[in-house]
Amino acid sequence: MKRRTGSVRLWAAAFWLLVWEGASLALAATTGGRMLLLASPVQALGRLLAPLTRRMLGVSGPGGTAVLLGLLGGYPVGAQTAGELVRTGAISRQEGQRLLLFCNNCGPAFALGVAGVGCFGSLRAGAWLWLIHVSAAVLTALLTRSTSSPEGRTSPSAPQALGSAFPGAVRGAGEGMLHVCGFVVFFLVLTRLLTALTGLEHPLPLGLLELTGGILRLSGTRGDFVLAAALMGWGGVCVHCQTAAVLEGSGLHMRGYLSAKAAQAVLSAALAVPISRWVR
Repeated sequence: MKRRTGSVRLWAAAFWLLVWEGASLALAATTGGRMLLLASPVQALGRLLAPLTRRMLGVSGPGGTAVLLGLLGGYPVGAQTAGELVRTGAISRQEGQRLLLFCNNCGPAFALGVAGVGCFGSLRAGAWLWLIHVSAAVLTALLTRSTSSPEGRTSPSAPQALGSAFPGAVRGAGEGMLHVCGFVVFFLVLTRLLTALTGLEHPLPLGLLELTGGILRLSGTRGDFVLAAALMGWGGVCVHCQTAAVLEGSGLHMRGYLSAKAAQAVLSAALAVPISRWVR
């Protein structure tokens, strides 16, 4: 009975994740993609963020929008936005490559809903996990700041008319949603097969493959809080496959990305250790 309840819980969370991830990709392809990049609101946001992001993160204003959308929209919205910024010429490929090191992150909905309430039964735990996640991403940006400069923009693409931009944005959203949903379903089935064939139930190896399944297998202890922070920082192989898919055609590569996510996982765990005593 317990095993059946766990399976229902996992599949329900997977369904919720499919809906959320699809919505996130739609956000990246429309508001974070061609239409938003070519509209005045994104240009205004880039100018607003420029002083802060240049001084603190070493990226341009448009690059700052990728960081912001990644933190709000969740995996893989940050990578999708960075790739689109490079495609449209809003930032250089060099800056886009560096953005990948820290702009692809968990969103607050996952941290609060799946990790916080779903695992620890606490919104406060989810809020702490997301704040730790954001802090680790910022630290990763600071540690990599000397590797490149936000200068060297390419010439932006000419603005498109709404009639021609809208169909492309919708088509891009649909393709992105298919990529994300396909990988989520594949890795969900893979982890269930591994569990059935090998009896493997530990959240660490399963979470390294697929984030949601690993998080939902945690029991809610202080040690699990630290492990949840690390798994969220890593993202999972499923997320990394989604990232590679949404970057296709942008000229950006995954070199250095996996190392940066591993570093973010370590930083997240280190930040979570002292906070774990106040979570429960």
